[in-house]
Amino acid sequence: MTLGKLLAAFIGRRPVTWSFHALVLAVAVAVTASVLLLEQAASDRMTRDLGAVDLVIGAKGSPLQLVMSAIFQVDAPTGNIDLADAERFIHNPMVRQAIPVSMGDNVGGARIIGTTLAYPALYKARLAEGSWWDQPMQAVIGAAAAARLGLKVGDDFVGEHGLVSGSGDLHSATPYHVVGVMAPTGTVVDRVALTDYRSIWKVHEHPDADEAAEAARGPQITALLITYRSPLGAVILPNQVKATPDLQPASPALEAARLNQIAGASADAIRKLGGALLGLSLIGFIVALSAAVLTRRRELALLRALGARPGLLIAVTALEGLLLGGLGGLVGIGLARSGVGLVAAASASSYALPIPPIGPIDAVLFGVALLLGLVGSLGPALAAARINVPDVLGGA
Repeated sequence: MTLGKLLAAFIGRRPVTWSFHALVLAVAVAVTASVLLLEQAASDRMTRDLGAVDLVIGAKGSPLQLVMSAIFQVDAPTGNIDLADAERFIHNPMVRQAIPVSMGDNVGGARIIGTTLAYPALYKARLAEGSWWDQPMQAVIGAAAAARLGLKVGDDFVGEHGLVSGSGDLHSATPYHVVGVMAPTGTVVDRVALTDYRSIWKVHEHPDADEAAEAARGPQITALLITYRSPLGAVILPNQVKATPDLQPASPALEAARLNQIAGASADAIRKLGGALLGLSLIGFIVALSAAVLTRRRELALLRALGARPGLLIAVTALEGLLLGGLGGLVGIGLARSGVGLVAAASASSYALPIPPIGPIDAVLFGVALLLGLVGSLGPALAAARINVPDVLGGA
């Protein structure tokens, strides 16, 4: 009998027990892989969305809220700032690039961002069709937003006041005309509609009584995205911003680190859960394979009596452990990728996560699963090789 046929015969005798232990390992691998994949996806998303922005200047409030709203487009802005104040920093010699962003409206939940063409260039965006805007009230739609809203070049749409769809306060008198649709970038621009920053002023140039006083202050923007000309800017510019009334600086790198720290505690707990499940899987392997060796003592003794070497019994038991580990690893990784894919699909309208391609995470976890199977089989394999043939067959 060949090694393969012998292994198949052993597995065939207890298929339910064998499948159960493979499933336990698969669940452990799936939990661990899901956490690692989501962490990688969130990190990739954050890195791409940060682009080359070194500093965000906005209204006073929470620096984290300012970064989340102005860069990641997932929170409410801290307020607006006067364009006159912002221009002091646009023309600062320590600034290589300053990009204004204005927010406040949405179309079907996709934020309408008033800015300049430097904003899509920051994310290396290119057009899938149409052209970039060259005057106010023209809009270019991100790939995900265009697909979700069914917008295409030549369409018109009306902005809705607020950042969340459903307020019912429509700017019907000032519709936008779609002149372009961007190709997917895997960044924040996929989920928004871009327009000239003067469009925002035009839409809101007929304020109601409550907005009249604010409008009297002159043109405003929501934030300014700064890229330093040299590292010296990181030392001097934030202090200059702090010294300006109504303005605050926020470092995207520092706020992203804070966000990671906040989210890291939960992820660490889930990683520990995955590690505990992997440990339980190893114990389960050892118990299951040891039990299997005990139930096969007579068959193993007969094989030894027929001339099978101890090495053959060690090999077949070790192969069984490797097969368990390999199957559990593959099923677990498949479960994790399916789960992460569902999470990504569910978040597509708000904060789409790019699923990492198959790579090092999958390879490492598959290797760990194989190693667990091999380690779990070593004790039972040695026990199989040391079977006392006369005792076993004589006691039968």
